[in-house]
Amino acid sequence: MIKKHYKLIIFLLIIFTIFMIYKNNHNHYYNYTSLGDGYAKGINSYGIEEYGYSDFIKDSLQKSKKLKLYTKDYTSKDESINNLYDAIVTNEKITINHSEKNIKEILRESNLVTITIGLNDLIYHIAITPNLNEYKLNSIMNNIEKELTRLIKEIKTYYPKTIYIIGYPNIPFENIYIKEGLTKLETIYKNMQGIEYISTAKIITNEDFLNPNSIYIRREGYKKIAYEITKKLAKEKNN
Repeated sequence: MIKKHYKLIIFLLIIFTIFMIYKNNHNHYYNYTSLGDGYAKGINSYGIEEYGYSDFIKDSLQKSKKLKLYTKDYTSKDESINNLYDAIVTNEKITINHSEKNIKEILRESNLVTITIGLNDLIYHIAITPNLNEYKLNSIMNNIEKELTRLIKEIKTYYPKTIYIIGYPNIPFENIYIKEGLTKLETIYKNMQGIEYISTAKIITNEDFLNPNSIYIRREGYKKIAYEITKKLAKEKNN
């Protein structure tokens, strides 16, 4: 009788161990979705789509055999906060692996989402605002904050997990209002709920801006950003 109970316990322990191994391995697969503007797209210093931070993250996950699905189809050089919001609300469709999917479905299936957005909005509003001053800049930033909050809330409707927002580096602008706006944008990111903010100000240097007329960085700069994100993912996995 004791032997039977002993065998049953061993059997149950084996089944439990197999289940836990399967569960852990299953949960470590990533459905990765990158959203946002030219930084998310991987636009290089000369305005050409090349290899962005999300592509390097994809490579890292593939190398460790943890990537199940990856898309950056909802990234665009000209992407704005409201354009991305409208894409989600209208449930835009794309084709992935010969299968048509909409953005809400993609977000529901994702367990990793990164986003870089807000710079195009800042530059556009500064460009069209006559007689710009500090008061008008604050008004611009308040509107951007409201629009960004609305966007994040909409994403969270379908993807309730942590959203990784990647900040912008110290772009060598001569325009003082754009510089101030980027500082204020960083503060907005830091104060948002339900997101993990990743600053790039210290890791991206002037040498990463190969073209003085471009807001974008070189391939090696995007690789630095990807490294910061993968470090964060590894740290959270071990906690």
